[in-house]
Formats: sequence, C-alpha cells, structure tokens
Amino acid sequence: MSTVLDRQQSPSTVHQELRVRRYKPLIGAVIENADLSQPLSDENQQTVRQALVDHGVIFFREQTLTPEPHVTLARIFGTPIRKNIYLPAVAGFPEIEVIAHSDKTQSGGTDNWHVDVSWQPQPPKATVLHAQEIPEGGGGDTIWTSSAAVYDLLDPDLARYFEKLKAVNTFFASPKKNALSDLLSGYDILEGTSEQSVEAGLARVCDAAQKYPPIEVPVIKTHPENGRKLVFVNEGHTSHLLGVSKTASQSLLNYLYDLIKTPEVQARFEWRAGDVAIWDNRQVQHYAARDYGSARRRIHRITLEHDGVF
Repeated sequence: MSTVLDRQQSPSTVHQELRVRRYKPLIGAVIENADLSQPLSDENQQTVRQALVDHGVIFFREQTLTPEPHVTLARIFGTPIRKNIYLPAVAGFPEIEVIAHSDKTQSGGTDNWHVDVSWQPQPPKATVLHAQEIPEGGGGDTIWTSSAAVYDLLDPDLARYFEKLKAVNTFFASPKKNALSDLLSGYDILEGTSEQSVEAGLARVCDAAQKYPPIEVPVIKTHPENGRKLVFVNEGHTSHLLGVSKTASQSLLNYLYDLIKTPEVQARFEWRAGDVAIWDNRQVQHYAARDYGSARRRIHRITLEHDGVF
C-alpha cells in the first residue's frame, strides 16, 4: 500500500536563527523563528532533526508552504512514500496526500491511539503534516503521547517482564473496524457513488488482509537514535500478547493502554491554518480528535519511509 517516491532537492539554502522551545515537559517542541518557505541550511537541518529525536514531535506555527518546500522539508527527515495510495494527492506532487473531511466524509478511524502502519514489518519513520483548512468552530486537535515516557512509568520489575513479551499486530485489531473500508476508499464519499465507494473500500480491506498478514512485534522496543526504551503496542493495531492467556493478555494490554492515555505524557495540539507538525513514528503514538462534526478540515500529509533499523 506504499510507494517510494524520488524528487531532486533545491540546492539553495538559507541559515535561520531557530529557537527550540519545549512544548510540554515530556513531549514536543515548537521551532520558532522559522520560515519553511525557504530551504534550511545544513546547520538548521541538523537542529530540527535533533529536535525531533529529542522531543518526539515538533511544531512550526503558521507557515506559508507551497507543495515544493513541503517536500523539501520532509526530505530533511527521510524519503517520502505514499502511505495510502487510495487517498487523493496534490497535483504534480504524488508524495503529498490530501486528508480532507467534510459533511460527505467518513471517519477513517484515526480517533484511537495508534502507531502509524504498525501492522506492517516496516512502519514509517515519520510524518510531516501541513494544515490547509481548520474547522471554523474549533476542534480537530491531534494528541501525541510519548511511548518512551510511558515506559518510564512502568515499575522496573514489570518493565523487565514486558521486555520478554511479544505481541501480534494486525490491520484488523482496530477498535474502529467499521472505518477500515472508509480508510481504504480514500475517506471522501461523493454524492451518488457512496455504494460503489463502500464496495471498493471493502474490496481493498480484503486485499490488504491478504497482503499483510498478522505480524509478531516486541512489546518493548528501543529507539535507534536516542536509545530510550518505549512501549510499541497500541490499541489501533495490537490484537493480543503471545505466551499468556487471553484474559491475561487483555488485562496487560489494557494496563499499558491506560498508561498511554496518561495526560502527563501527552501533548495536545490545537491547529491553526498553516501549522506544520512532524512526528517520529518510532517513539510516539497519536490520536486525531473527531469532534468537529461536518465542518471542513483539510491536511496535507507526507509520510517518510521506514529507516531500516527500528
């Protein structure tokens, strides 16, 4: 369901006096004094890469970005891929997927805690979002939680126990199972074509199930750059733990999921038009709040290829 995309970078760069300001005590940072419409210098690029490793998710407020600098920014962190080939893309820029919600839009099922595409052996490294249109009445926030800070909440003996366990991740573990066909039909249901779109979405669910069978994953993983241990299981994609009873599996997973929902390890971001958010999919989980009814919300997304080591 993903395709690696290649595009040449602009050779010219501009050095900017960036300031990294912590967003929440345990997760997130805001990068200030940045103009992302201009290519960043090598030093600036190293600053934002390190900020992402250190804080898990970074934000740039109210940026004016056309598609080309959006792609240039994303390439600082990795190689763009198409995460969902069924979503529409920006004309001339297939690496930029358009996530649009309105009164004709299905949910997509992202209003649950998840690590993107963790039902595949090589989930994406990171994601770069640029907000195009925000609901007029508010809502549509995104919430991230630090999987490393969640691990730090564990009793040391319990942490060592979890480090020995493996889990099963699958496309069908989602608590929003009824939204899977929406996700693979590209969200938008056009007038007069809803039945065909739903059928197409269901066909793609069956196709995905055949291409991507359930996989075994460690409950606890280690980040390849900062060395922190983190909780990798998530309610969006983890079905059960291996080597324990069904009852014990659900109880242990629920315990971890409750820790993931702890406010102290979270960062809630209230979007403004033009905002950019970049998260490290290896060390955070996220939840897209679906509290804006039929209001319009449109985001441009670039997903970055698995880094080959996590």
